[in-house]
Amino acid sequence: MTTTIIALTLIVGVLTFAAGAFLASEVATRVLRRRERLLSEERKRLNAAWKFLKDVYGVKTPTKRR
Repeated sequence: MTTTIIALTLIVGVLTFAAGAFLASEVATRVLRRRERLLSEERKRLNAAWKFLKDVYGVKTPTKRR
């Protein structure tokens, strides 16, 4: 009887841990995708602004200084 209770407790613990790990990975994936989408949108805006500056005002690409 005691062995059965211990075994069931371990099984429930392992299943709970697995479910928690799965949910954590799902949440992390959603957060990363959201951040990637926001970065992509900002990059598009910055590229459009830079293109406008280059086209309208003739701004040149900054060079790296050594």
